[in-house]
Amino acid sequence: MRTFQHKVTVNDMGAIVVFGLGAFFCLWHRTNSVMVLLGFLLIIVTLRAVDRAIHSKYVLTDEATLLVMTGRIGRTKRVVLSDVKRVEKRPFAFRLGYYALLEMTDGSVVSVQPDNVDSFLSALEKRIEKKDNKV
Repeated sequence: MRTFQHKVTVNDMGAIVVFGLGAFFCLWHRTNSVMVLLGFLLIIVTLRAVDRAIHSKYVLTDEATLLVMTGRIGRTKRVVLSDVKRVEKRPFAFRLGYYALLEMTDGSVVSVQPDNVDSFLSALEKRIEKKDNKV
């Protein structure tokens, strides 16, 4: 089993700041109950964004599956490596970083943002090749 941590990007930090400032603004100007409700909703969204940025991780198991854990609050997504058709390294907008795009045999895609994309891709490709050789 091998674990890779999530890369916190500029977009993640920007979203956390924007949601936090929005919550602060709504709670500062609490002229009616809608602003208070919106402020508390933005606090919840901010906490979820912080949780996702800090606690997300990607686990390659010995059973040839990839577990995508999106924080402590979020759900865990299971990706069977035998269903992966293609793996690509793609840049973010404005080339601010890279992410891994996994294309599945049914046409769906899974996007992951590990901290070390090259190491993640090499470990993933080794697991896929090992699984193909066993079959």
